[in-house]
Amino acid sequence: MDKFLIEVSFEAGNKVGGIWTVLTSKSAYIKKQFGENYLAIGFYNPNQAAVEFIESPPPQYIKDAVGNIKIDGVKIYFGKWSSANDVNLILIDAKEFENKHLNEVKKDFWDNFKIDSLNSPSDYNEPLAWSYAAGTVIEALSKTIKQPLVVQVHEWLSAGSILYLKYKNVKVPTVFTVHATVLGRAISYSGGNTNVYVISNTGITPDMPYKYGVAAKHFTEKAGAFNATIFTAVSSVVSKEASVILGKKPDFVTINGIDTSDLPKAEELTSMRVNAKKKLDNFVNAYFLPYYDINPSNLKVFVTSGRYEFYDKGYDVFIDALGKLDKMMTDGNYVIALIAVPSGTIGVRNDVVANYLTYVSAKSALDEDVKNFDSVISSSVEVEEDTVDKAYSKIINDSKRLIKQLRRPKPTNPPLTPFILSYPENNDAILNKLHENKLENSAENHVKVIFYPKYLAVGDELLNLTYYEMLALSTAGFFLSKYEPFGYTPLEAAAYMSISFTSDFSGFGQYLLKDYGKGYKGVFVENMLGKKRDAVITNIAEDMIKIALMSEDDLLKLKISANDLANQFGWEKFLPVYLQAYDAALKRF
Repeated sequence: MDKFLIEVSFEAGNKVGGIWTVLTSKSAYIKKQFGENYLAIGFYNPNQAAVEFIESPPPQYIKDAVGNIKIDGVKIYFGKWSSANDVNLILIDAKEFENKHLNEVKKDFWDNFKIDSLNSPSDYNEPLAWSYAAGTVIEALSKTIKQPLVVQVHEWLSAGSILYLKYKNVKVPTVFTVHATVLGRAISYSGGNTNVYVISNTGITPDMPYKYGVAAKHFTEKAGAFNATIFTAVSSVVSKEASVILGKKPDFVTINGIDTSDLPKAEELTSMRVNAKKKLDNFVNAYFLPYYDINPSNLKVFVTSGRYEFYDKGYDVFIDALGKLDKMMTDGNYVIALIAVPSGTIGVRNDVVANYLTYVSAKSALDEDVKNFDSVISSSVEVEEDTVDKAYSKIINDSKRLIKQLRRPKPTNPPLTPFILSYPENNDAILNKLHENKLENSAENHVKVIFYPKYLAVGDELLNLTYYEMLALSTAGFFLSKYEPFGYTPLEAAAYMSISFTSDFSGFGQYLLKDYGKGYKGVFVENMLGKKRDAVITNIAEDMIKIALMSEDDLLKLKISANDLANQFGWEKFLPVYLQAYDAALKRF
């Protein structure tokens, strides 16, 4: 391209949250559009940099720029961002600068933008100093880059770079993108309903940023929106929210896509699903067989996941719907619900370890040629010597006795989580909600639950699954957020051939309702906006029972449709709007 793009994000080369996914998934398409005329700027986190960053000699325009930077206590690293198709990346370490000059930066921003940061927390101070330093780097680069330059900045954490350029009067057009608003997220996280304010367009008072403890972040975000050349939001939901909470309507809605070229093909997904299901079956048997018989092949698998934001992410609604589902199901039909929500843990429960090791020992004692191990091992009837080889019959019966020993009467059910939490269980909202719904993993429960408070990864203590393997093996994913500016999780689930449920609170859900109406299958939008809670839970439970009782052929059709829909969300469809925003910034400046 004849223009040069600098993209600034605290998550460039620093995997923290969803924006990292946006940037890495977009990188192949950005590289195709801009080639070497693209440069990302990120926060230097040595642990993340060791994984994502390959330091290399900088090109001449960066050498010249860095040589002209006059700022004390800033270290600059240049290299390739290996997680993002090796695009050019500058990482800035501004810790020393923060320690020496933070109060000067705060004074500058108060004098020029009236940003009240007097009592700001440390998670504000670090991004502020870093983004200010990023502004100085961009100022230097603007003098050595020959092409027309546009600077794309993400979220309040990077907004300091825009403000630096503004008050230093650096002639560079900027595009500021919000993926949520600070105050909107804080209201929702505290149990409030941001949508009430957005829909009514009233109620946002000057004291609210202070009430929710986000004043400095909110005012920085607002200053970024008003001082950028072009202001954008990642969904219609965020656009409306920004209009009300920040008082400025975004110029563009820049929806985030996925890298469809990087998604597994149908045959790869089939193989992934089969292998992942074997891992899950092994875990389920080891977890439940010591207490009662269970047939993993007869289980439908429902999943939910995300940050531990109990109300924001709709875990309360999901669990209440599972409780209603449990009462609706009949014998012979079972669901296992995986709640993959990271929290604090200090290790695996001792009883889970003992059961798991005994099960694995029993299974490994048998030759691989013995078929249907799990159905044989769960039966209480010993194998007669004339039905199989004598050696096999002895091994099988010895293995059965191991399981029988484990299955002595127990005073408890299988635990709801296999891990010891780092805080009292009665303080955990997920576990309390499960107890409230009498989802106790008893033999009578048709809905079995595993709360898995660890990041999924190959080689972990128990499940040994990646996040994408979990999606591939699931029957359906439920992502019922009450506050979700866009919502990658239901889209990712669909991409991995899982039937997917989202809510009309989310940007993704709103987009589906607007552009697809009822003309799609496999990805469903639960109507929650303006609905009474009991009605919402009943509707979700009714959708759950339909999936739980559906034939494998009909489920497969929905999974294929979900995957087809996900493939319509590639960056090739959505990147052009970003390019329009860049052109508009250049024309407006």
